[in-house]
Amino acid sequence: MIKLLIVEDEAGIRNSLVQAFSWTELGCELIGSAASGIEALEICLRTPPDIIISDIVMPGIDGLTFLKYMKEKTPATQFIILTGHRNFDYAKDALNLGAAFFMLKPINYEELKSAIVKLVEQIVSASEEKENENRQEQVLRNLLNGRIFSRSRLTPHVRRLLDSLRIYRLILLNFDDGAEDAFRTQNLVGFCQELLKNSPMILVRTDDSHVAVLYLLDSEKENLQDFRRFLSQIKDRVYYSFHQSLSLGVSSRQYGQENLREAYIQALRSLGRRFFTGEGSINFFSAEELSEKETQGADYHLITEESGKIINLIQEAQPDSLAQGSSTLFKELILPLGRDADTIKSTVLILTAITAKKIFGSDTRQLNLFFKKYSNFSGIIKAESLQYLEDLFLNIILDLSDYFSVKNNPRQVLIETILHFIRQNYQNNISLNDISKKVYLSPSYLSSLIAGETGKNFVDILNETRIQQAIELLKDPEKKISEIAHAVGFKEAQYFTMTFKKYMDITPRDYRELYLEKH
Repeated sequence: MIKLLIVEDEAGIRNSLVQAFSWTELGCELIGSAASGIEALEICLRTPPDIIISDIVMPGIDGLTFLKYMKEKTPATQFIILTGHRNFDYAKDALNLGAAFFMLKPINYEELKSAIVKLVEQIVSASEEKENENRQEQVLRNLLNGRIFSRSRLTPHVRRLLDSLRIYRLILLNFDDGAEDAFRTQNLVGFCQELLKNSPMILVRTDDSHVAVLYLLDSEKENLQDFRRFLSQIKDRVYYSFHQSLSLGVSSRQYGQENLREAYIQALRSLGRRFFTGEGSINFFSAEELSEKETQGADYHLITEESGKIINLIQEAQPDSLAQGSSTLFKELILPLGRDADTIKSTVLILTAITAKKIFGSDTRQLNLFFKKYSNFSGIIKAESLQYLEDLFLNIILDLSDYFSVKNNPRQVLIETILHFIRQNYQNNISLNDISKKVYLSPSYLSSLIAGETGKNFVDILNETRIQQAIELLKDPEKKISEIAHAVGFKEAQYFTMTFKKYMDITPRDYRELYLEKH
């Protein structure tokens, strides 16, 4: 039953409307009648109606405001607007806001009945169409995943759809960020349906991150240049609307519903080539490339050899040549591995793990911190492109190089590194642990090293640095003491004053006054 609500502030008219028809004969269920927009909203929140018959002039929320609000919340709700005013602007506003019908009082009940019947037919038709679409999507999704249906169990609508799959390509769309977002993917389906409504296409969301497009061909003849241009336009339009790059995997030509599964597998494999072709790429299936990929394997003797090369690079290369050396080694590493992304990822993962263990040696604490920083190399496993993997490889090599440099530098160089870190970060809430991660030393050893080399502890050095910065800021009479405290890293102005007095034997305010008197 189609749910219907009547909203009219005049009791006589409201009662007449309630009793005007046998609502069930019209295919409707009268869920209530309201004397105001507020009362109507309360009913709508409990039971959303399909059709609303509403007056315009009502106390509180008027009919047009009520119409606008409901259309924003439930766009499918249909409105019949009633009014005793013959002002054309009312009709124009109501229709612009989405009213299906606009009628003048006194009410012509035959005209009203005709309008209700038309809306009921539209709603039922739309509901059946939506049901057919959902059934079609479910069948296609299952066929793509290899499930076989008995033709007799399918509706005529779905059978006609499958009969149309004579010659086709399957295009798989996937956002390059790799996120599984069912809401965004469904929005992509809706966007593409509107974008491709005049094209021979059938769309289906296969999961929370992929959209499959069945592109129907008229014959074996196909202009691939036009087809590529067409796919590029889809990609560009999606990027413009979603602000996120999209890659496409395209199957070879397929024939009939029995090859839907093969088309889907080909499109998935083609999409996987994005690892090599990069984000925003269009990738066509190639049987020759697949054959080449399947014959490749990882040479684990190569991994050991490359690990030695990386260690030599870390020990011998200058900082300005380390990035170039790392890039060269990476390309040498993947060259023999062919076009298998999984083999490349696993090889890089093993290589970096072996190299890290050799560099850190018996320093298990720093090794564990290193693994934790890179989440046990989960970034390698999840890498969506070869370029991202190379960048990650470089970052790992740079971190290993930092550790090697720190461990092999004289104590004075270490102290200068620590002091430089403090000078660069004094305004933040830094601790000894933060520096220990920077210089790859345990906090306890670092504390002893700082005290032994400088005669001061970490907190004293940090506070002295903050106080020196505060002294410069106090010379500006426009700056508040509390602002200066926060600017140099103190959370509370009172603690800043106590610390300042401890080191300078004078409060910040008194220091400022003395400075201003002299200058």
